[in-house]
Amino acid sequence: MFETERFVADCRAAFAEDPTHKKVREVLASAVSEPAAVLKGLGEPKRAEIQKLFHSDALTIINVVWAPGMMVMPHNHRMWAVIGIYTGCVLAARERNAKQNRGSRCEGSVRDGR
Repeated sequence: MFETERFVADCRAAFAEDPTHKKVREVLASAVSEPAAVLKGLGEPKRAEIQKLFHSDALTIINVVWAPGMMVMPHNHRMWAVIGIYTGCVLAARERNAKQNRGSRCEGSVRDGR
């Protein structure tokens, strides 16, 4: 069962143990390995939004609901990011342009980003 408060606490503890992305990635991978539980815990998306789950000077945890067809220009956050997909798929522009799905990331997956 996914509980937002427990997930945030686990991410914070992981970050305190190792301030790189590695331990937080493990927590996120474990959470999204059960996509239905995450969806139930966070609620069924009703519209595109960015929901802040936790924020401090050192760590931010957000839930992003991405609308179909939404696009953002390539960018650099200038920090590490760990992205977990618990429903749907993400295709990078280069993958769409090549009409390939081989590099797509779908529910239950985690990727590192910058």
